[in-house]
Amino acid sequence: MMTELLSILKQEVKPALGCTGPTSVAFAVSVARAAVGGAPHSVKVIVDRDTYKNSVSVGMPGTSKRGLVIASALGALYGDSTAGLEVLREVKVENESKAERFAENSVRVEIKWDDEGIGLYIEASVETEKGTGRAIVAKTHANVILEEANGVILKEAPAVSKQVLLDHSKDPIRKYTVKDFHAFSRGVPIEQLGFLQDAIAMNLALAEKGLQENFGIGYGPALGRIPGDPAMVRAKALAASAADLRMAGFNYPAMSCASSGNVGIAASLPLVAVAEANGSSEAELLRAVCLSFLLTIYVKSHIGRLSAMCACAIAASLGVTAGTTLLLGGDLAPLEAAIGNVAGSIGGVICDGAKSGCALKLATAAGVAIEAAYLARLGTAIPPNDGIVCATADETIALLGVIASRGMVETDRTLCQAIIGREKA
Repeated sequence: MMTELLSILKQEVKPALGCTGPTSVAFAVSVARAAVGGAPHSVKVIVDRDTYKNSVSVGMPGTSKRGLVIASALGALYGDSTAGLEVLREVKVENESKAERFAENSVRVEIKWDDEGIGLYIEASVETEKGTGRAIVAKTHANVILEEANGVILKEAPAVSKQVLLDHSKDPIRKYTVKDFHAFSRGVPIEQLGFLQDAIAMNLALAEKGLQENFGIGYGPALGRIPGDPAMVRAKALAASAADLRMAGFNYPAMSCASSGNVGIAASLPLVAVAEANGSSEAELLRAVCLSFLLTIYVKSHIGRLSAMCACAIAASLGVTAGTTLLLGGDLAPLEAAIGNVAGSIGGVICDGAKSGCALKLATAAGVAIEAAYLARLGTAIPPNDGIVCATADETIALLGVIASRGMVETDRTLCQAIIGREKA
């Protein structure tokens, strides 16, 4: 168990520069261009509706522009296909005008509306002086399942059905339970969690920049001025300020979790505030973040990588409430109770696309998660079989997954139609 869970953590916790929606498109385009080589002449991209929804309102690092057209242009002209979700790390301000001209004249983006489920799909074709490169990214944001140059397949994942491609039930993390994550996080040798120090440091640096610099909307500094419990205020301010900068296109990476930068922020930074207030050691904080990330990955495997249910408000908040119980010395019982408190209070919060307002969702999720853990420690919890709360935490999470992946499909389609229709009007 220990070796595999460590491997899952290291695979799922990685730096991401810019919102992972448009960044994943820039990545797919860069892979297509690299497959054939040469200077790009034109780009065509086909994306699932959720990737489009999560891209129209966020800024691109190194530019003042937003959306998938400019993301595609940046990926074609300047993307580093070897850099994963840091594909745009070499983009500079002086590149913007050229990318904008290329975007206006040579980029076409289409939406794949006919998907019967919710899942990530990006197909990029790039015409260059050497021919046509093509790449498909699916299921997760940097998972290349096809590379092609001038009709010749260079790389192809084993043929699978669409249902299998969108199915996360066979993901390695699904072998485990909340009890396993709790036991692992408490027992793993602390030196093996050293890499999580980078996650905390990277996300905290982003948050501190958001609290100090006049960039984005300014949610973090504003939340920091609202009276309240200092730990709660700081938890909300840290999460909101980091997300605010990311959504505005600040050119600084976040440490993502389950291929989402905002989820990585939401699942880690509130625990920094709790640890500070509680006088917790660095080792205790690392264990709490470990538990938070594992539970977040687990929940996202249920609700989907792209979902009508907000992963920051649901997956990351469940992670944070678990991590908080660990910082408070909690055993498994209060952890399970805290999960029920979160699910029963904000379960089902919709994802209405990546945008500046996500910062407030992260702040709300942080507050609910921490409060839920403290309530559980006091013996106050939503009872089993009360609405969405089931007999166990694992059953509650599974039900959230059913609601997100089956019950909210039409909600997701309606949301995307409304948001995309407004953007195109």
